Amino acid sequence: MEQVRDNLIFSLDSWPEAGVTCDFVLSPNSLIEAMAVEQREDPPKFLTSMRGQLDIQLMGRKLRVKGAFAVKVELTCSRCLTNFSGKITDLIDEFAIIGEQNQAQGSDGEFDEDAIPIVNSQFNLAPLMLEFFWVNWPTKALCRPDCSGLCPSCGVNLNEESCNCKQSPLTRH
Repeated sequence: MEQVRDNLIFSLDSWPEAGVTCDFVLSPNSLIEAMAVEQREDPPKFLTSMRGQLDIQLMGRKLRVKGAFAVKVELTCSRCLTNFSGKITDLIDEFAIIGEQNQAQGSDGEFDEDAIPIVNSQFNLAPLMLEFFWVNWPTKALCRPDCSGLCPSCGVNLNEESCNCKQSPLTRH
């Protein structure tokens, strides 16, 4: 096991035959910088660093990446629009292609956009970890399972106070 890494850049020049197993920590600033490369205009607010463990095996031009990660972010409740702390986690067991642009070509001869590029005999797994992060982003986040949401008439947060709106029995909270 290596020491805890603060980046996910690996060198092929010193790649051990047995592969690499490592713990990693990507700071909120590192994550935001990586998202800027992806041209994400509105990155989430990271409340903690992304922490995880990876086991990486190199098999020709393929990497097998196994591991897990967790990070706390600020989410917005879909019902009451309140911001709250949420955790994004994932267990990973994926294969990825690596290669220089002329090596990572698909069957049609075009560069495989999903390939992890090799630059100066190094590759970076941070973009892959961001992909796993976004895949696990909740489509409908709730601050709590019994969130009452907002009154459809006056907009008051029904978790914090009740309202005096005249609602039909079907919409009464």
